[in-house]
Amino acid sequence: MKELPKQMSYVNDVFSSARDLGLIQVRAQQGDQPGRSISLNGKSYTSFMSNNYLAFENDERVKEAAIEGIRKYGMQTSISRMYMSFDHYLELEEKLEKIFGLPTFLSSCTTLGHFAYLPVIIGKNDAVILDQFVHESVQMAANTLKADGYHVEMIKHSQMDMLERRIKMLSEKFDNVWYLADSVYSMHGDLAPLKDVETLLNAYDKFKVYIDDAHGMSWIGQNGKGYALHNIPRHEKMYVITSLNKGFGAFSSALIFPNQLTKQTVYNCGGALRFSAPTLHAGITAASCIADIHLSDEIYERQMRLNELITVFKQKAQALNLPIVNYSHTPQFFLGLGSVELLIRFSQFLMSKEFLLSPSTVPAVPVKHSGFRISLSLYQTVEDVTNLLDLLAEYIEVLEKEGSFNKEQVLKGFKMRDNQNHLV
Repeated sequence: MKELPKQMSYVNDVFSSARDLGLIQVRAQQGDQPGRSISLNGKSYTSFMSNNYLAFENDERVKEAAIEGIRKYGMQTSISRMYMSFDHYLELEEKLEKIFGLPTFLSSCTTLGHFAYLPVIIGKNDAVILDQFVHESVQMAANTLKADGYHVEMIKHSQMDMLERRIKMLSEKFDNVWYLADSVYSMHGDLAPLKDVETLLNAYDKFKVYIDDAHGMSWIGQNGKGYALHNIPRHEKMYVITSLNKGFGAFSSALIFPNQLTKQTVYNCGGALRFSAPTLHAGITAASCIADIHLSDEIYERQMRLNELITVFKQKAQALNLPIVNYSHTPQFFLGLGSVELLIRFSQFLMSKEFLLSPSTVPAVPVKHSGFRISLSLYQTVEDVTNLLDLLAEYIEVLEKEGSFNKEQVLKGFKMRDNQNHLV
């Protein structure tokens, strides 16, 4: 095997050490309370790792719909959708169009959706601006454009003044200027300043935006249409993609278009849609069941319960003065620790107390920004949340007393903007 680059070698060493300690890449079994608990070596742990925010994955109706999909259609039909679409694919797309209020097309996953969507809507003489923290899958698709000679650059995270300066400058040379961003950023859970983005869309004719709403889906908005369309319901220069895995709880992704012409063009010309296999039938029938729930009043009851859990978390964490990187009103939070060594120690402590969180370090975040991603969902109870936060505060106090941790210094290192601490 060839010698690894320095950064890759460091990542490999960190992950190997964490694996040897049983902290990552572990062999897991379903816990006695699916979704809430995970079993490792016969021991049950309360999990704060799932991104299935509204707990649809284990809903009996959804599981029965998936089983019926297999019974009726088999596991999959290996025919490109360029040639044909089964009725249940089209029925799901019709339901999604009711949810979003816009033309919608299914892709087998969000990553392939980017590769189908972006090369069609972005022209050769367009400029592309990536947000610093836009999801890696978006960056991968943008990098293929860059390799093909497109202008691609990156700006600091959510810096609208910097974005506006670049729009002005690039508009002089390029036909369009694209901003590629997430609606809810997957690590820190902070929100894109979409109202500022809308202002820029209205101010600059050449400015367009592509939003990955994977972590904004279901838990907010009319019919659970997601954070992006909740804030900007419709704009001719806004293009959206979202996951049907995370908050939605099924499989595949939805490409959402500002008009029917763009949908048909991406359908015809999006290479990743032509060559990729169709989504598993069970994923489609399960998603269709979940879409029905989104189109009923039940979605608002689930959103309300999750909203209450988020509020409990925020109030308790703030009262305990925990080093939470930001307090945007989303189901994602990030406990900043600042070093891999502390992350490993903290992981061992939490596992000894039968809690599982998602440890995050390079390459997902800079090494000095290591910490835990904490995902809230309807699988958890208020008691789970308060018990976890009390444990975090307990161990941070131990670390502070021994002089190995300083929460103010850690938070300063993240340099998060004050205006990220707003409510939805």
